Amino acid sequence: MTDQLYYGKNKDKILCSILINMDKDGKITDEQYNKYFKSNNSFEGVKEIIKKNKFFINGFPIPGTEEEFLKKTNGYLINKKNWLTYSNGKYKVMQSKKDFDNFDDATFQTATGFVAGLEVRLYDLDNDKYADHIEMDYVESVIINDIIKNKDGTLSLYRSDIDEEFIWKNDGKRFDEDSFSKKWNEKIEIKNFDSSIKKGDLCLFMYRPEGWIIKRAKEIKGKLIDGEDHKFYQIGDKKFQDAMRFSRDNIIISNRCGEFLNAHKYFGFLNMRDNSEVSLWFIHSLDVNRYGAPCGFTSGKFGRYFLLKAIEYSKKKLDSIKVDFGDVEKGQKYVNRRENEKFKNLIMRAEKICDNNYPSEIYDYNVYLLYFANFGTQSDIGAKFAGFNYTGFDSQIQTK
Repeated sequence: MTDQLYYGKNKDKILCSILINMDKDGKITDEQYNKYFKSNNSFEGVKEIIKKNKFFINGFPIPGTEEEFLKKTNGYLINKKNWLTYSNGKYKVMQSKKDFDNFDDATFQTATGFVAGLEVRLYDLDNDKYADHIEMDYVESVIINDIIKNKDGTLSLYRSDIDEEFIWKNDGKRFDEDSFSKKWNEKIEIKNFDSSIKKGDLCLFMYRPEGWIIKRAKEIKGKLIDGEDHKFYQIGDKKFQDAMRFSRDNIIISNRCGEFLNAHKYFGFLNMRDNSEVSLWFIHSLDVNRYGAPCGFTSGKFGRYFLLKAIEYSKKKLDSIKVDFGDVEKGQKYVNRRENEKFKNLIMRAEKICDNNYPSEIYDYNVYLLYFANFGTQSDIGAKFAGFNYTGFDSQIQTK
């Protein structure tokens, strides 16, 4: 795969690239970008480029006129999803979840209402030193568990299945979307596939006129030192800002950034005195020294190790808490028999997972479930949003 395919054509004509809402770059309409437009006004410059059908998302131009847009029966699609639609006299922009009466307002919101960590590039195709063409990447992420070559020469990629063997009866949503599951069987031309991808890698995908494009995300591997959900993640001596609203919908919840961090932080896996490492994956940028949105964490070959550590932690807690058989002394901590048995069974269940050879996401997911078994979801925003409402063992502990 070439950079031209991933970034689009005319790489040598780029005036500047912008990482939206990350660090100091801000939005494409910020005053600092006025100088790139002939009108010396980024708002007006972007609007003019949209009207000329020169604002592209994943290689598809945003319709410049209302008449042109209304000819599209499915609206304006990005990654085969509706981004801009029209019904009942209103224009709906998916990213902002807003309705607009005016077509130009709707297309302007479509072009500028990006989520954090995505890259936008301004081009000067007519060599007058001003932007006349804009391209944006809307990429999403998925962890690849299987790569299959089809008889027609294309590839099919699949993420890990999380079925009844690995879940609790009433746990919440494990995925929010179903791209690259067995449901759709998206096919990828080999020329559009990054040949460096291996099973277990976190990959970026987008749909362009050439078809599905799959590229290995940018990997930073090292010891997880610190972090705070929705704010930052630290690998080694480097801190990386989170990117709110970046789509991690096709990654199992336990490998999303904040959720992975919360579980590892709970079990004391941060800055451990061993050789354990994790990988934090990012969107690519034209500038090799800049990082786009952090897409997710994977534990790789250390997945089973972390699960065994979580089991060890849970067993120690179970053994340290008395069961209320009537022999609990005043001042001692205890739980009732039912909660003791429930927690014990969840630990045994996790032990059975360790007896098998699974993809690392399965181990990561069961670390996450043991985190719930211990702690519930009192402070895990992502877990609550996804419907994981298990009340953990910690909340059942009483003092006599």
